[in-house]
Amino acid sequence: MKKFALFAMLVLAVVVLAAACAPAPTPVPTAAPPTAAPKPASSSSSVASSSAAPAPTAAPSSSAASSSAVSSSAASSAAASNVVEESKKENALVVYSIMSASNWKPVIEGFSKKYPWIKVENVADLSSNEIFPRYYSESASKAKTADLIITTNPDGWQDFIAKGESVAYKSTEDAALPAWSKLAPGIYTVSSDPLILIWNKQAVPNGVKSLADLAALIDKDPAKFQGKITTYDAETNATGFAANWFWMKKKGEDGWKIFESIAKAKPKLGSGAGAMVDDTLSGAISVGYFVSGINAYPKYPAAEPVMGNAMIADVTPLIVRGMGLTKSAKNSNSAKLMMDYILSQEGQLAFAEGGLTAYRPDVADKAKLHLNKLSAAVGEQNLAPFYFDKDIADPAKVAEFKARWKKLFKP
Repeated sequence: MKKFALFAMLVLAVVVLAAACAPAPTPVPTAAPPTAAPKPASSSSSVASSSAAPAPTAAPSSSAASSSAVSSSAASSAAASNVVEESKKENALVVYSIMSASNWKPVIEGFSKKYPWIKVENVADLSSNEIFPRYYSESASKAKTADLIITTNPDGWQDFIAKGESVAYKSTEDAALPAWSKLAPGIYTVSSDPLILIWNKQAVPNGVKSLADLAALIDKDPAKFQGKITTYDAETNATGFAANWFWMKKKGEDGWKIFESIAKAKPKLGSGAGAMVDDTLSGAISVGYFVSGINAYPKYPAAEPVMGNAMIADVTPLIVRGMGLTKSAKNSNSAKLMMDYILSQEGQLAFAEGGLTAYRPDVADKAKLHLNKLSAAVGEQNLAPFYFDKDIADPAKVAEFKARWKKLFKP
């Protein structure tokens, strides 16, 4: 009997030992989707036994999350406060941009009210081809140069970054911005503006809705449109080149066929949209395409009886205006404040008032011009935003593209 009892005890010990060594069942996850913020622990968890081990997937307690958030917020607030104080020791903020003074007016007015001690030297209306070479030259000679640059020119931006001239500053507005608008570390989108069609209503009473429409008009009566079409010179103008490049990325060989018809009219090739708009209003030009909307829209409502405009139905290129601090900036704190202001709700609304297209989701119902309205007009699939395309940074591919374009438009 004693032997049986001893045997039973040994069996029981083995069973207990096996149970202790068995792995615990994996808990069924109840977490939110990857992009959602973690949920704070429920209040019932606070009354759990102090001896119970925490579940591996448990969310942080609400008090811990709150403490972390407060700490992070305090650090951000302190850093922002330091930038403001340091800006008071700096001289005038120098900005190089491709926008006009009228586009800037509401922005500078709002910024100056917020930071009255910062004088803004805004070198506006520069060519997209001019800004980077000017900065490099001035920087190399230690001369006064831009603290903040705003321009299109995707290949120029990529070169700027590759040369180590950019500053990877994270804006205080970063969390409120869509991912696509963050072009590279420290390079943010100011606005995403359409390149549109404009026409003289007397010359083209029925208007033009697409480049295919324009090609059909020219094919029907080439003589009528000789020298009466205008657009950017894609060989010499960075904005014009990017517009043609990204339009063709969407259209492919069908796009080149449309260009063949348009080229029959021997278009007037320019470097500035302001002149294109003025020539269309005067009647010297019948139709302009890939014209910067920010130069045309401010002419309305006065221009309504004379000039029509439309998004390009078969593909509307979007100028993505990049903005970045420079390595040679002497007023970097003032530049950070300007960048943050431009990206804020107030700044986006101010630039929209000046004729640019806002894109922050939280100002869609307030902005005079907003990217959502453009998407609704032609469909998101028919928008071609400029972006940092690796092909556009390839000199051989760029040369091939320009040669094909030049053969049509500058034979």
